[in-house]
Amino acid sequence: MTRALLAVALCLTSSASWGRCDADGLFAFPAPGSVIPTNARIILEGAGTEVARLNALVGGEDLLLKSNDEVVTVKVTRPWTSAMKRVALLLTPKGELKPNTTYTLMIDRVLPGYKVLTADAASTLTWRTGVGPDKDPPTYQSRPVVAEGLYSKTGEGVTRYLKIRTTLGEDGPAYFVATLQRARGSKTQQVYPVPINGGEALLGHDPCSGGFTLDDGRAYKILLEAYDSAGNKAVEHLPIIEAQAPLPGM
Repeated sequence: MTRALLAVALCLTSSASWGRCDADGLFAFPAPGSVIPTNARIILEGAGTEVARLNALVGGEDLLLKSNDEVVTVKVTRPWTSAMKRVALLLTPKGELKPNTTYTLMIDRVLPGYKVLTADAASTLTWRTGVGPDKDPPTYQSRPVVAEGLYSKTGEGVTRYLKIRTTLGEDGPAYFVATLQRARGSKTQQVYPVPINGGEALLGHDPCSGGFTLDDGRAYKILLEAYDSAGNKAVEHLPIIEAQAPLPGM
């Protein structure tokens, strides 16, 4: 099945926060307000004080997806923790959602006063399902490459990203699970999800938090695995990419 890439107005590590610290709040994938498959998986990420509040939800059944005529229980797991003060939870509905239906994540009672930080997204955690499930994995039309390094420094600290470019055959939201490790020296791995927006993904951090720590001029090995919003994983195995963390002036 041939599918075209949909540019999703979302970023877990948002470029909208370029050069400043993210406030306390939540990022969501797929972006609130977007269309999702009936077998969608949702990534809910916390920054700042929301890290502790999200951690408290793991393993419980406090979160529900509610439509006009049904309530669906959500399983909450924590597959990813960032070295830069972020946590990303995976929310899996217990049962397939109905097609062409609007669902809202009932989170207010456990996270009162939450704020959505996802760029250009709805202010509430609401999505509408499409016509059915997505069972086809994403495919690479062009393999990921490191396009450039992005660096800025303000009074709050350093913002540093590596920009990855790719083209997917995918008609819905997609993301990478990226694994970073220093090319030489430490064998410690950083593993975290990164959304693909318009064929680009940003790996790095702002002055206060982010998906990955990157040190000046260090070389990193990067392993990327692509997933769609239903959790289907791209079949093609990608070679490891090696790239240098950006320095001032890049």
